[in-house]
Amino acid sequence: MSTRFVFSTLLAASAVWAHPHLEYRATPQVYDACINANDIALTFDDGPWIYLRDISDQFTAAGAKASFFMNGNNWDCIYNPDRIADVKYAYAAGHQISSHTWSHADLTSLSTPQIQDAMFRMEEAFSRILGIKPAFMRPPFGDYNDNIQSIAAARGQSLALWDWDTGDADGNTTAQSEAVYNDVVSAKVSNALILEHETEQTTDSTLVPFAIKLFQSKGYNLVTMAQCLGVDPYQAIGVPQQQTASWTCDGTPDPGAACGGSIACETGTPVFSSTTTAPSGPTPTATFIHPTANAAKCLTAASNTDGAAVEIEDCVSGGSTTQGWTVSGSNLQIFGSKCLDVTNGVTTNGNKMQIWTCAAGNTNQMWTLSGNTIQWSGQSICLDLTDGSVTDGNLVQIWTCTGGPNQQWTRTTGGVAN
Repeated sequence: MSTRFVFSTLLAASAVWAHPHLEYRATPQVYDACINANDIALTFDDGPWIYLRDISDQFTAAGAKASFFMNGNNWDCIYNPDRIADVKYAYAAGHQISSHTWSHADLTSLSTPQIQDAMFRMEEAFSRILGIKPAFMRPPFGDYNDNIQSIAAARGQSLALWDWDTGDADGNTTAQSEAVYNDVVSAKVSNALILEHETEQTTDSTLVPFAIKLFQSKGYNLVTMAQCLGVDPYQAIGVPQQQTASWTCDGTPDPGAACGGSIACETGTPVFSSTTTAPSGPTPTATFIHPTANAAKCLTAASNTDGAAVEIEDCVSGGSTTQGWTVSGSNLQIFGSKCLDVTNGVTTNGNKMQIWTCAAGNTNQMWTLSGNTIQWSGQSICLDLTDGSVTDGNLVQIWTCTGGPNQQWTRTTGGVAN
């Protein structure tokens, strides 16, 4: 396993839900232990499966809570009607529902787009079924690296590990797993973050009742992982979506597999419903951004991928998806889910611009449009036409705001300016 540490320079997404006593961590973390004294978090991986509802009921009957780290397509498809019903049931009971990625593939063996896809599909499923944005992702096998941390952080999710493992899915006998619980008690630990699997029948029938009785008899609180850390379990809570034919595992990665080939990798941001009614007003109109020096040139994204360059190109008559920007709050969005982004947040004059998956609260993606200038919010730095050149392919940069001609931009709604 990779070295575990807390990383503190990456920005997260979205808003706090209705738990004023909990703290939303603006910077995602790597958690492998609880924080609050006297708390034990029992966490269950690899579902949803047929034992989920019974495990939920056992905790509810004991006045306790559990955490479930779910896959989309592993033991079963999360869109199976029975699994949808079970996921809703456990969520309604107040248990924490979090991501374990789509297919349980080893993320350390995947490319960046494949990691994004494995997270996107779970985010989409949770948004559809429950109307939530998860704030935790448990990497399969507990394996992760710097790239996985960065991707999770950009998607607003902390990595969720553990400090005690029952081994219930690794061949341990019931007695051996129970011995792990007894070791926790014998060690007189202040708290514990314990791994189990909801897919094991003996975990449901034997280990769960044993653990609940043991820990409560020793005065421990059985809580969710988020509660034992004193943070929020979700980035945001909206409303579930209406089921459609697109809710299927067909055409998605099989258990243990990843996107690629005939399965396109999904790397954007899933649709999230925060209201039960359709938004009023017209569909946002694409904005085309031109250097004031030449209205026939457009601000263009080189491709629909994270890290793609932002450059100057001839405007496409009637507009183009690579040139149509949407002003959304303080963001300049393109392709629906990508934002104009200051590369690595570096403030140095001449830092070239990129696009990156939009993340609410990411200050690298916040802009103030005033007159003909586009200024990095909170900085005296402006979007700047490198060397004043309008040659196709010239990369756009940031530069200390001067008000000069290289920082003058015209915005239209029709591609080539009239």
